[in-house]
Amino acid sequence: MSTQHDPLEFDQENARFAATGLAVWLALTVLAIVVLLLFGPAISAIFV
Repeated sequence: MSTQHDPLEFDQENARFAATGLAVWLALTVLAIVVLLLFGPAISAIFV
């Protein structure tokens, strides 16, 4: 049995996947910036 997929549905799935990946990347970036702003001096003191 072969099932036909609507091209629009396929594009919507890809767009949803891309949007989810972008949201995760953006959240991790913001988290890294916040951590560096809060704990930057303490982290750099370890290496100095």
